[in-house]
Amino acid sequence: MGLFKRKKKESVTGILPLNIEAVFSSFGTNILNSDTVRIAIDRIASHASKLKPRHIKKEKDALVESESDINFLLKNSPNSLMNPTTFLYRIVSLLFINNNCFIYPLTSVDGTLEGLFPLRPRTVEAIKDEPGQLFLKFFFDSGEEYTLPYENVIHLRRFYCENDVFGGNGALSDHATLIKTVSINDSILAGIDNAIKSSLQIKGLLKMNAMLSQEDKDKQKAIFDTALRTSIKDNNSAIIPVDLKADYVPLNSDPKLVDAATLEFLNEKVLSYFGISKPIYINKYTEEEFNAFYEGTIEQLSIQLSEEFSRVLLTKEERKKGQQIIFYSERLQYASWNTKVNAIEKLMGLGLMSLNEARSLLGLEPVEGGDKRLQSLNFVDQTKANLYQVGEQNKKSE
Repeated sequence: MGLFKRKKKESVTGILPLNIEAVFSSFGTNILNSDTVRIAIDRIASHASKLKPRHIKKEKDALVESESDINFLLKNSPNSLMNPTTFLYRIVSLLFINNNCFIYPLTSVDGTLEGLFPLRPRTVEAIKDEPGQLFLKFFFDSGEEYTLPYENVIHLRRFYCENDVFGGNGALSDHATLIKTVSINDSILAGIDNAIKSSLQIKGLLKMNAMLSQEDKDKQKAIFDTALRTSIKDNNSAIIPVDLKADYVPLNSDPKLVDAATLEFLNEKVLSYFGISKPIYINKYTEEEFNAFYEGTIEQLSIQLSEEFSRVLLTKEERKKGQQIIFYSERLQYASWNTKVNAIEKLMGLGLMSLNEARSLLGLEPVEGGDKRLQSLNFVDQTKANLYQVGEQNKKSE
């Protein structure tokens, strides 16, 4: 972990007094062993990875994209291993797995931002020094420990209600309700698997119609084994003929499986825990279903990302001047064709969208001169409208 600069131990003096232990431990039981959990997190992270992070500043009365190092990293390569899409996928996945995600902004000696690195600590401890400044002490599987000022760490949280610093309850038993549901689901699936396997093993018995000596039994068994191997080899079947000396007695096998409604109920509990619906889970959703998912899950996530990245990457003075990190969503990309066309007509008429932006929304290539914004003459500046009305009234009074 060559990303950090070690702080002197004497700067850290005690454990932060919190409502619950100020220690976060990454999840002890791997919830990703559940297919339902893994796919649910993948769906959220995949959609969140489509957000477009930008460093925005205010110029006159307009918000414009900054040409800063921060904006370059966010748009092109947050670190040497990740592009913006994989970076967002990574941090959102870590957030939903651990209810916490820690991102370290690596800076050069002169303060230039060089990269944003998602961390995977084994344990994190919240501590305070004597002046009262909050630090996070990271413990990694490699045995290394690093202490960083909290103000220098981007910290995303979920279920932020029980602990003063960390999301969830900050303990190894986090995701307790999810584990219970997943465990029941896994037990049921294991039972179904065993029931099906046992039903396929013994289909019947061969009943001999006479008393046999041990020698005869061994001889009949050898005959049976040979016939069975021949049937499997020649006919790809385990059915063999029997003569009048024996009767075939079938065994009725009727494994009792759990009804589909029970499994559906358990899966829906897992999905609701992560804030997604079944249509999103199976990637087969309507425009209305996606909008509900976006507003309920992705929108809140984009707001938290914007606020937390702005808190750490921008100075207080920069934020006072209106600078911010915004995670934009190209939400109309997922709308129906009719919705896109209607939106284009309205947005272009208001001067909010250029021709090339409209063409991009429809999957078309840009055209020369298409970056200019056009506006309907039916709209006019409010002050000019007032002057127009005053002029008309003066004309009437003359």
